[in-house]
Amino acid sequence: QTISHSLSQLLCLSVSFAALAFATTSCYEKLNIAPPNAITNEMVEELLKTADDATVETIMGAIADALPPLMYGGGYNYRYSGQIDGTWSGQLAIRALSGNDVAYGYLSLPDNEYYNCGSFIDANNMAALSYWHRAFTLTNQANKMFLTLTEDVLAGSQSAKIKDYFARGLIIRAFGYLYAMENFGTNSLGMPIYTNYSVSEQDQPRKSAKETYDSIIRWASRADDLFAEAGVGFKATDNSSLTRGLTNYVIARAALLAADSEGATAATYLNTAAAACDRLIEGAGGAASLMTEDQYVQKISGNYEDNPIYPIYQASTSGFTCFAQNPEAVYGFGWQYGSGGSVVSYNNFLTGSYRIDDRLYNKIDANDYRKDNFHPNEPDHLYYLPGNTSFIDGGTPLQVGTYWSTKFANNVGLGGGVVGNSNNAKVNTVDFAFIRLSEIYLMKAECQARNGDANGAKATLNILLAARSKAGTTLTCDNYSSMAGMSALEMVQLQTRIEMWGEKGLEWYNNRRWNIAVNRAGSTAHWTPGITYPVSKMTLQIPSEELGASPNFGPQNPM
Repeated sequence: QTISHSLSQLLCLSVSFAALAFATTSCYEKLNIAPPNAITNEMVEELLKTADDATVETIMGAIADALPPLMYGGGYNYRYSGQIDGTWSGQLAIRALSGNDVAYGYLSLPDNEYYNCGSFIDANNMAALSYWHRAFTLTNQANKMFLTLTEDVLAGSQSAKIKDYFARGLIIRAFGYLYAMENFGTNSLGMPIYTNYSVSEQDQPRKSAKETYDSIIRWASRADDLFAEAGVGFKATDNSSLTRGLTNYVIARAALLAADSEGATAATYLNTAAAACDRLIEGAGGAASLMTEDQYVQKISGNYEDNPIYPIYQASTSGFTCFAQNPEAVYGFGWQYGSGGSVVSYNNFLTGSYRIDDRLYNKIDANDYRKDNFHPNEPDHLYYLPGNTSFIDGGTPLQVGTYWSTKFANNVGLGGGVVGNSNNAKVNTVDFAFIRLSEIYLMKAECQARNGDANGAKATLNILLAARSKAGTTLTCDNYSSMAGMSALEMVQLQTRIEMWGEKGLEWYNNRRWNIAVNRAGSTAHWTPGITYPVSKMTLQIPSEELGASPNFGPQNPM
């Protein structure tokens, strides 16, 4: 899949997707217009300009509603469908596995290549192509919608649905390009920019990194304005819809990256990022919406048949697996919309093996309740997992290693019960917060620190630290035990590692832009404490398939 073309290149583009919707839904009969073989793009566009919300939904709803699920899509590894990099969640789980702060629990589990920082950046490696497919599946599908939902339609319509749908296309395109830049962009080189879907358009050369980020910020900002006009809020009511939480996150993330790009005025982009964070913090409810200790720390609900080797961890009791327990979930995927996939199952010690590196664990203050989600000592007993026929017949017992995590622990998923077989237990049937308010506070603090406002950065961090303090204590930047002598930016970086541990591979992506290499020296939790991996190898090469299909693409990323 190239940037400007999808794999379905034989599609006849003389008939718009909206016209196809007419033919497949008998929409033309409902609206009393010509039958589908006589419909033209122009007719559809004219109708949309004056259509009410109900009519717009009838015409464009199926296409617009297909955009949000792209955020939790799969099928990106076309050659080896069972590979973990074939899904959005698997790609982020791999990223978490390849850094410093997540240690493997069982060396016999798959994906050792990623844990050992094997060479998967090569242009001919399928892993690199899978990341490319994810990025540009999003952009291509978004651009297809604009075949019919044109600028003229938007300008001529008063429909809130038109604004909502147009914004969906913009933010999906923006996120796709942001994902491409997170994996393939450099400080100087960006991506070719395509805003139209066409099999005949001349392939474009790479833009600069700054130009690419400017486009992402512009699309996401416009989407935010249109969502606001359409009455779309910062949080999704069904936890799957596209929202202003996502648009402002993309603005902030892209601006943080743009601040380091060649030719950029860093302060300008940091101010843009900070403003997006402020909008999001206010729109999401501020500090009052941060999780409490009971919501943040997952605890055993009991033991099956009172047997300590059968602990019960219910997804419904943790903010990391249940939206009802997570007031700071700004954007995410409910269990019925794709759930957390590998990001959760690999983090769940009852089905996966991700543990915290002891070097990070030891930096968490004793009065910081986040530390209670991690367990440095190996248990003196085994755990049994839900199996095919019973809640407790999971075959070989599980012996958990040191520094194991219960952050995403569950063996009873949402709607599950501790009875019968594993299907009834519904392990890893959970909600997943893709964007949490905590991350937004950390991004704002980073902007302040990098802009020279150390006191402002500490004040922002203190809001988060106060929310993460054990009862009867108040942590601050000044009394947090491991932060003595740190700069404000170093404080932000440490707190980001602690707060966002194991979530969506964020450590890898942050280290890439912070110029922090993989270096496991001194770890007692890692199987491979001798591994180092330079930042220069964290950028994937452009896949050979793309370069072959787009001769004008431009320079390849270095190995």
